[in-house]
Amino acid sequence: MRREERIAPMPRSVDPTSVSEDVMTGDGWTSSLQRSLGRLVSTSSLLSLARIAGAAAGLATQILLARTLTASGLGIFYSVTSLAAVMGVIAALGYPGIASRFVSRFREKGREDLLAAFIVHARKTVTRYAAAATIGVLAFAVFWPGLALEIRLATAAAALAIPANAALRLNGALAASFRQFALAYLPDTCIRPFVLLAGLMLLIAAGVAMTAALATCVLTVTFTGLAVVQYRQLTRTAPGADGSAASPPSRYLRVWRREAPPLVLVALFTFFFADVDILLVTLLLPSAETAIVGLCLKLALLVGFAVQVAHQVVVPDLADAHARKEHAAIHGVVLKAFGFPLAVMLGAIVVVALWGETILSLFGPEFSGAKLPLLILLGSQLARVLFGPSVALLSVVGAQRENAMLAVGALVVLALANVALVPAAGVIGAALAVVLAMIVWLGACAVVLARVSGLRTDVLHLAFRAPMESARPR
Repeated sequence: MRREERIAPMPRSVDPTSVSEDVMTGDGWTSSLQRSLGRLVSTSSLLSLARIAGAAAGLATQILLARTLTASGLGIFYSVTSLAAVMGVIAALGYPGIASRFVSRFREKGREDLLAAFIVHARKTVTRYAAAATIGVLAFAVFWPGLALEIRLATAAAALAIPANAALRLNGALAASFRQFALAYLPDTCIRPFVLLAGLMLLIAAGVAMTAALATCVLTVTFTGLAVVQYRQLTRTAPGADGSAASPPSRYLRVWRREAPPLVLVALFTFFFADVDILLVTLLLPSAETAIVGLCLKLALLVGFAVQVAHQVVVPDLADAHARKEHAAIHGVVLKAFGFPLAVMLGAIVVVALWGETILSLFGPEFSGAKLPLLILLGSQLARVLFGPSVALLSVVGAQRENAMLAVGALVVLALANVALVPAAGVIGAALAVVLAMIVWLGACAVVLARVSGLRTDVLHLAFRAPMESARPR
């Protein structure tokens, strides 16, 4: 549930209103069936289904932890595991973000020597930074005054997961660059939730008293095992597996060191939003209230998965229409991205409004009163629907630099909003901070998209455009 941005791309969308006439014939039905089966069994479809299964296992894990840990213990677990995730991203130093670009470039040029040099350099760099981050967090757990023993133990266990977090980030990006998509996405998005759930259930069945530190240890062991397996599988095909590649030319080193680190902040906002926000509120709220914020945020992002799926589905169509410079077609594609996620989000809001206390009580009595912050956080996901796929379209039109700057700005807004709102309003303030950061980010993306390309994807523009199109003489 955590890593909203690390799922496989979805298959290309199909407009059911634009079916050709030959579909009505026997040959048409056959070809249509073949195309449908091809999409059904495509790698991206299977990986997306695996991601959904992993999300279901993650939800079951959240319920299990909430029922077996105290609210304070769950808050500690959320805080330390978010710390490990964020430190893993920082330790990866942005190299996952540039992996695809340089792997593709060197493979096209047939420069296996440069490809091996890049992989070896990236791995060595990430290993050094991950080791430094682990030592730093361990030192914090041991020497920081006033920490309770449970927090020290949980933090130390989380520190040991930092190398695995960083390795999964880097090697996952490398595997995707080599088109080994199952190896890239399955370990963290599908296998990890099931292994973690199984490990926790075995301990509980054995009568072991669950604590935040013990749950963190199970997660650390899971991460480490998956990282080792992924590394060994990747090194069978990736150049530089033995680590003996020649040193890269200094000009490439300068490029890598210049372009990779800025992507850390972008990754934190786009892929690890929940972890960053949980860390921010950890500094401002007691552990029990941090647990409420973390749980509501994870549930909201789980429902928001429908928005991400809908936007990813239309990215290929957006890219094709943009390449043909057919702006009218782009508007038609954008319209297709509204129906499904809007229905899901409105349905979720209605369900939570009517039965939120009952649903949240499944996680424990401490969470039954968290309906309002959950509704607010669902509102942040509804905003994503109403602004449309503007973020995806920014990348399609080649505005990656602007997209990155907006993500960094939104991260700053999130931090400032938490500092301003949480001390005064507690959990409600934390939820409002998320909404504020999300609206600022989405609004800025919409403005930049309009200036760069003249396109708009927000619901207001589309609502006013439809009557204008119908009134236009044909």
